[in-house]
Amino acid sequence: MSRILRQRELALLLVIVVFALGVGLVNPNFLAPATLIRTVNSSVVLMVVAIGVTAVILTRNIDVSVGATLGLTAAVTATLVTEGWSMWLVIPFSLALGFLLGGINGIGVAYVRIPAIVMTLGTLGAYRGIQFLYTDGKSIEGIIASFKALASYKFFDVPMFVGLAIVLVALAHLALTRTRRGRWFYAVGDNVAGAHLVGIPTRRVTALAFAISGLMAALGGIIFAAQIGFVTNQAGLGLEIRAIAACVIGGVSLLGGIGSVVGAGMGAVLLTMITTSLLFLRIPGFWSDAVIGSILIAVLLMDARVRSLVTKRSQELRARQEETRTA
Repeated sequence: MSRILRQRELALLLVIVVFALGVGLVNPNFLAPATLIRTVNSSVVLMVVAIGVTAVILTRNIDVSVGATLGLTAAVTATLVTEGWSMWLVIPFSLALGFLLGGINGIGVAYVRIPAIVMTLGTLGAYRGIQFLYTDGKSIEGIIASFKALASYKFFDVPMFVGLAIVLVALAHLALTRTRRGRWFYAVGDNVAGAHLVGIPTRRVTALAFAISGLMAALGGIIFAAQIGFVTNQAGLGLEIRAIAACVIGGVSLLGGIGSVVGAGMGAVLLTMITTSLLFLRIPGFWSDAVIGSILIAVLLMDARVRSLVTKRSQELRARQEETRTA
């Protein structure tokens, strides 16, 4: 399975390179280093959110509240820093708030046994409503320059947030694949009953996955506020669909137990690249959702076909082994 995942990630990398070259043939400006760096920088929020969504999907659940969580935490972050709070206090406070919001989803799904789609649809509406009440329906502007300056910091001409996203993806990948507790997420998604029988605290793992998703959405909200410089009530709208699409395109199975954070991060870059390329191809921006939706459907159909073939081959192999034993 690990070999399949590596092949999927390599194939996705090839798709990103071929797509960039294809757009570059139409408009060479797309291949300018500054444009490519700007594109990757624009994918940071989606990449960070996709880390948390990957953890949830691995447990065979779904979280459609991440956009609302991002919007609410971004609003809280923006208002507090504009009111004079130290951003070094605001940032951990907002991260803790995101962890709490995600944890509410986790408790509802893991312990109250509310279906994940129902629970997170409910909190999607609730968190949006709280954000609207908190901001009185107004945009938050006038964010202090020192906070917005976080988005302009660079190391060797690479934006700080890009480096942060790459480090987080690497650390999350190592935590999920190289630690015993990290592999619990895969075990729960693959066979929750079997995982429970071998002593894995399945409810706690599921609740933690949602809390991590909320935490990453909050970090995305902080980055969003710093990059954009203001926060509206539309912040994060539709982000949940893009995050799920990034995960699926990156090889994370909606049936749970299969996928990697690295693939999800690469999926986020590809989706952002597709959206950015529309401008260079002189295609109206409103086509982006249609394009992303079409790609998502195509990938789901392809994954279903591949899964069917793998299952069929496994059954044939087991049948041959049985014939060999009885011969």
